[in-house]
Amino acid sequence: MAQVEMRVDLSSVLNAALEENTEKIIASGRELLQDTNSPDVLLGRLGMIAVHGDKDGHPSSTLGTAAMLSRLIHFMPEPVNSTIPVKERALPIFVQAVKTASAALRAGSKVEPSYPEPLFPSDLGEKETVNEAMRKAVHNNDTSGVERLLFGLYGSGADYRTMEARIVESIADTFQDGGHPMIFAVRGFQLLDAVEWGDRVPNILHWLTPHLPLSPTGNEPTWIKTVRTFASKPENSMKSVRTRLSTPKDENALELYKLLSSNVDTTQVCQGVYDTVIKKEVSPRAAASVIALAAADLLCTLDNVDHQQYLAIAHGLLYAAAVRQMMRRVQDVEILPSLYTAAAYINALYQEVSSSPMQQTEPTPAGTIPGGGFIAGSQLETLQDQLKSRDFAGALATAQRYLKVGHDPRALFGAIAIAAGHVDATQDQGQTLQVVQAAAEEYMAWPKALAQTNTDAFIHVALHAIISGPQDPKVAQL
Repeated sequence: MAQVEMRVDLSSVLNAALEENTEKIIASGRELLQDTNSPDVLLGRLGMIAVHGDKDGHPSSTLGTAAMLSRLIHFMPEPVNSTIPVKERALPIFVQAVKTASAALRAGSKVEPSYPEPLFPSDLGEKETVNEAMRKAVHNNDTSGVERLLFGLYGSGADYRTMEARIVESIADTFQDGGHPMIFAVRGFQLLDAVEWGDRVPNILHWLTPHLPLSPTGNEPTWIKTVRTFASKPENSMKSVRTRLSTPKDENALELYKLLSSNVDTTQVCQGVYDTVIKKEVSPRAAASVIALAAADLLCTLDNVDHQQYLAIAHGLLYAAAVRQMMRRVQDVEILPSLYTAAAYINALYQEVSSSPMQQTEPTPAGTIPGGGFIAGSQLETLQDQLKSRDFAGALATAQRYLKVGHDPRALFGAIAIAAGHVDATQDQGQTLQVVQAAAEEYMAWPKALAQTNTDAFIHVALHAIISGPQDPKVAQL
């Protein structure tokens, strides 16, 4: 599919983005969507331009997020009352992503890519592995070394998952800039997924590399040093997962979930992760899932806080979701220490919220839009109307009713994603879209062994992020 979409001319939307003209972005986006069934590929192609002008990281991550969210829209049923053409459903998401990336697209369109001389695995000699060299380069703030090693893997024909594994392993026990390196890594690789990997890998490696090395100004919290110390001890290695023959016992994961919402220290949190994965034989994916649920539950206690404060705490969910994604994407035990980091982060956020009152806003009014019936399309249209009118209680009730009837959750999150496109992404760096994506991914990937666990927190979080976000009046009219 990506090869078919490569024939589509993006010049009109690119020119509109360079002018930062919202009306032209909407018009060109509408025209493009009429000619394609793959908005994710279009966003991916724009991302391959934006990464060359994106030093911040958020614009390209937002394009990757929008690409993945647009895939969910395909699962939505035919409209019942809506007059919006099916092919234009993704337009709000498309427009917000392009608006957010406008400056990066302008800068990236003028860049002639220049990549470093690769450092191939064979150049390291017999005494050092790529794993060790990457970790050393990251911890020594050697940006050039990190990039040369990654381009060496790419040039040697290494599987792209190997590059992911080496990146995540090298930052698994680091935590700078609020965890953004891990978040950017996952979203950057998803951006590549949208256009297929091939010869576009260098674009993402070059964009991502500056965010990986430990910078003296990276502002690592004190708890990460405890995580590093714990993870470095041989007795705390989780590598035995590789040789475990028994079926994972994911039903044992909930003890870790409870631990994260308590006033324990970081060492106890890490020990809880180790005991969960090794002693209780829980799969790393399930452990990551319950860490993400703990992050979502924490956000559910913050319904009436300022939107920016809400998003700051929501980074816990973004980070935990990124780690869980990596547990799915990469079958490599060297990345498992990231579970220690994710769990410690969520516990630190819990204790921060417990001890520091947040700035309160006016409570969301009760629902006023009734109806929706039992037809999936009608319920989703009702949900979108409720989100547009900032009716949180009504939207949550409609979403829960939709799922209780047994309708497709992918379609539900597709409708929620469209509503998220009405939030002005330029004001929050696309983070509302990213929260919706993280919540969708975690809800749909919840372990079957824990099916009886209430995971409505993920829906709650996605809806609240939209309700509290700054609306884009031009896009809301679409």
